[in-house]
Amino acid sequence: MKLTSEIRTLHPRAVFRISRGHRAEVRNVFVRVEQGGVVGHGEASPNAFYAESADDVNSKLQCAGEWLRDRSIRDVEEVGLIWREVWPLLEPSRAAQCALDIALWDLAAKLRGMSVAELALGEKARPVATFCTIGISTREELAGKVAELAGFPLIKIKAGKEADLDAVRFVRERTNARLAVDANCAWSGRDLNALSRELAAIGVEFLEQPLPPGEAADLRGSALPIFADESCVVREDVERIPGKFSGFNIKLVKCGGLTPALAMLRRGRELGLRMMVGCMLESSALISAGAVIAQQTDYADLDGAWLIRDDPFRGWKFESGVLHPPTLSGLGCDPIENG
Repeated sequence: MKLTSEIRTLHPRAVFRISRGHRAEVRNVFVRVEQGGVVGHGEASPNAFYAESADDVNSKLQCAGEWLRDRSIRDVEEVGLIWREVWPLLEPSRAAQCALDIALWDLAAKLRGMSVAELALGEKARPVATFCTIGISTREELAGKVAELAGFPLIKIKAGKEADLDAVRFVRERTNARLAVDANCAWSGRDLNALSRELAAIGVEFLEQPLPPGEAADLRGSALPIFADESCVVREDVERIPGKFSGFNIKLVKCGGLTPALAMLRRGRELGLRMMVGCMLESSALISAGAVIAQQTDYADLDGAWLIRDDPFRGWKFESGVLHPPTLSGLGCDPIENG
């Protein structure tokens, strides 16, 4: 039985429930693979920061479709083999590689009547508490955003280049949630150790990516763990994390899917690093894949599907900042009819 594939680009209208005023639409690419009547689904959420677009991803995947028809999934090792061998057709698009890889994992698990978590990790999936993000906001906007997240266990606050911590203090005064701050590479020239002490005093648990990729800083005096995001993109980057960061953020769409994410997870554990799994603006298809990695990370930041209004998939159920696993096989997500 051979694989067949279908590549489609959907345009889910994104409503930023907690970051209003930003772009209204996001374009993601969805992949459907089939073998013996069993269907696997994958997704790419291209991001301009990594020079990716939906059109480019779609084009790359269309080129790989014909090649894929000569392959079949016999066991989970075949998924990893296809991940490696298809790369010359997809490079440099890790987003395209991610979409296909996730679809193949979904298919492989469904062929065995089990979840991807069971297939990849040997364990049933458990609920995942996820950070929900508050974007850079005016003081007037913050009150409504904090109220919307009442009862949520984890909140991440975006910080701008001014390194103004008033928003963090504002949120801390109004919630008992565990907090993190994401500086999005914006704190060049700032005294990071002093800022970390201020954040620790407020009750923040960690700081994410304060400097641009490639910009070095002595973080040994930091009062907080510091996680790499843009400084750790693919599996090879993990080797450069010790001594520079406390841990790193795994994003499937930037590393190329579940296959490399699992490798990053294993290597991070070997190096004694802390880890989180994150997302872009994604439907429940890609969030369901991220939730597999979240089974073994310290933190999860998987609110992407909650931020879009017309999610084309049903997947993990989001309730007050916690993702609950479905009972379906594979990734546990199904396309919504006419979605």
